[in-house]
Parts: sequence; C-alpha cells; structure tokens
Amino acid sequence: MIYKHQNNSEWNKRSGFTIFEAFISLILVSTAVSITIPTLRVVNLQRKTLNERFIATTTLANLSERLKAEETWNSLTSQRLDSYQEEVTKKLSLKEPKLAFNLIENPKLPAIKQLIIQLTWQNPYGEIVDPVSLSIWFYNLEDKT
Repeated sequence: MIYKHQNNSEWNKRSGFTIFEAFISLILVSTAVSITIPTLRVVNLQRKTLNERFIATTTLANLSERLKAEETWNSLTSQRLDSYQEEVTKKLSLKEPKLAFNLIENPKLPAIKQLIIQLTWQNPYGEIVDPVSLSIWFYNLEDKT
C-alpha cells in the first residue's frame, strides 16, 4: 500500500506569534523608544530656548517704547537708566537676567544720543546665552545746530 502524505491544513496554519517573533518585536519597539525619548528632550529644550529668546526680545522692545515715551533728551542719563534696569530684571522669568545700558554721546554729533540695551541670561545648564541687543537713537529736536 502506498501512503500519500496528506497536507493537513490545521497543522500548517499558524496562529499568533512565536516567542522569537515577540522578542524581536520587543527589541524593535525598545530601540524606537530609546531613540525618541532623547529627541523629545532636545526638542523641548529648544522650545524653551526659543521661548526665552522671545521673552527677552519682547521685553527689550517694550522697554525701548517705554523709554521713548517717558524720557526726554535732558532726562536721559545713566543714573535714570539704572532705575529701569532693576525694575525690568525683577519682572523677567529668565534665569539670572542681566540688563546693561550703554549711553553713547558723540561729540561730533551733539544732537544725537544712542542707547544700546543688552540683555543676557543663563540657560538651564548654567551657560550664558548670546545676548539680545537693541539700539535706540534719541534726537534733540530743540538744538538746530
């Protein structure tokens, strides 16, 4: 008698995962997660850095508008600017902000004063970031020379 090998479909059909396939899937998912988590941390740090720079830029823009509105040619002195320095740094939500004013009066152009405002602060790692600077020019409209 000749025996034929019958293809029993119930035995050849696989259902579910083998342990080996589950282990490989676990390795792939673990690798993807281990790559994603540090990337998300970097993205979050960059977002915070951009937010801090936006706050600094907006603060300097607001301060320059306030100075133009409140100060006159004669009242613009280094001592007067120091009062703004203390007030602005208290309101900022940056780590150790430092606001510096540099008032430049050119003897060749006595009707013009240039004010340079510079703001620096520290990032979460304690490093000083690149400063945000803004220049404002004040003109003496009373002096016709």
